[in-house]
Amino acid sequence: MDDFSHGGARAGYRRLLQEQPDWFRNHPRGGITILTSDADIDRACSEAKRFRVAHGLSVTDLRAGLLAQDAYMTVVRDAVRFPDGSFGLYNRIIETAPVAVLPLLDGRPVMMKVFRHGLRDWSVEFPRGGCDPGETPEAGVARELKEEIGANVTMLTALGEFTPGGSSLSIRAHLFAAEIDAIGCYDAREGVEDVRAMDIVCVERKIVSGEIIDGFSLALFTRARLVGVI
Repeated sequence: MDDFSHGGARAGYRRLLQEQPDWFRNHPRGGITILTSDADIDRACSEAKRFRVAHGLSVTDLRAGLLAQDAYMTVVRDAVRFPDGSFGLYNRIIETAPVAVLPLLDGRPVMMKVFRHGLRDWSVEFPRGGCDPGETPEAGVARELKEEIGANVTMLTALGEFTPGGSSLSIRAHLFAAEIDAIGCYDAREGVEDVRAMDIVCVERKIVSGEIIDGFSLALFTRARLVGVI
């Protein structure tokens, strides 16, 4: 059983430093620097407490380290040194190897309506998901399309990378466009419904009207349009 107490969070963080060193690399040009020595972490916790007290913020949870982890995401609270030299704590949510894809059926974008738990609402989107351990982004895209809309990939085009932004999100997704053979069975467990091919003008109208607000879908459509895929 995972231990996310004060000491357990520190121990879990040490394990991550060994297993995922890329997650903790500092930028050569500076910025917000992750601190890993016990002395620096203790100082960051103390300074974070003083800052929160001074600003009337809660000090009930000042753990530094690994706060939560499952098969889909990892939540850490790093001890950091800010560009002005002050110390503090900064949360990060890490999703490993996300992928998103704009499917094309006979040249028309295929979109789906899917229930997004975080929003507690339905959303019109292109398919996306995460790669399984050891799976390439290309293989992950093919699997996600098969699982979510029952489609097989006939041709795949890389569209670069995308991040949804946010100061605490460590998400760098691979974007693709994929020609598919057909629309098959929907993934009912994930709340997928109403999968259909649309004219490009229809997609543009849904973006302008605000019916499509998903950042991954907006990035996919923009990138695909600019490079001439659609």
